[in-house]
Amino acid sequence: MVAKLALPEDDSITVLRAVISEREKFRDFYNALTEAWVLHVQNYLEHHGDPQIISPLVLSSFISEAAIIEEEAKTNNDNRLIPAQIRVEQKRKKSLIGLYSPKEDKSPYVILDKLRRKHNLLFCPCCGEPGKPTTLDHYLPKTSYPELSIIIANLTPMCSECQQKKSSDYLDANGDKIYIHPYFDAIEQVQLSINITAPYTNPTFTLIVPDDGVDDELHSLLIRHINGIDFLERFDEFCRNEYMALLRTMSLERQDEAPESAQRIIRRFKRQYDNQSQNRWEAIFYRGIFNNNNLLNYLDSGILPEFN
Repeated sequence: MVAKLALPEDDSITVLRAVISEREKFRDFYNALTEAWVLHVQNYLEHHGDPQIISPLVLSSFISEAAIIEEEAKTNNDNRLIPAQIRVEQKRKKSLIGLYSPKEDKSPYVILDKLRRKHNLLFCPCCGEPGKPTTLDHYLPKTSYPELSIIIANLTPMCSECQQKKSSDYLDANGDKIYIHPYFDAIEQVQLSINITAPYTNPTFTLIVPDDGVDDELHSLLIRHINGIDFLERFDEFCRNEYMALLRTMSLERQDEAPESAQRIIRRFKRQYDNQSQNRWEAIFYRGIFNNNNLLNYLDSGILPEFN
């Protein structure tokens, strides 16, 4: 599940100003946009990227009449049905989104590469699934917020599965934000767990989202987040695979002259993963086993499946 991340060391506004300073194409647009853009990013940081508060910039406000006249002169049979004003807006939006794909000698190529590859994460901070996340997600999507395409506080490491599920959604039908922001939301207050019920040869795994001591708004947000990334189905598949691997481990352990107890083995696994993040999938899984005395007894002395 979601892990709280520290904000990247690179300051969002400093990076933004560096990007603006390199602009050559559409220079008049970027000059007109700069002041409002910086204030917009400050607002994002102050309100923790909350889409209920932060609205996209209206790009038409920063397009000059001269740019529209110039575009009007380019009208031809292929584009004549689209007004020049709209065509200019589309081009400026495309330019803003394109900032996210800079050449190697332009800002913020090095910073983006570092965010993607040098985060030292061993799991996805959006869902907790094991494995190094290899993509960056725009918390507020660049399709709706093109001006945030290269804002560092809006970019978080994410696995490809979460990115596909999250897509460009950010508000639900009720106008509530759907997803937890790994840099800002207090997810560290929540410790997820699972209830594992017999038969232990093929148990049922039920996610437990605690509400005791958790702010109601955060609890509701967590439920929306879980549903939005299709967490339950993915986590259940992980638990089943991890459980079969554990049964095999315990079967091998029983062959030793002095086998360790299941409690001791599970405690070691639990401690290892809890130290990395209390809500990564392995931590939730082994916490659920460690707190289940009936299951621990089964792992010690129950009839395990036969393995080749």
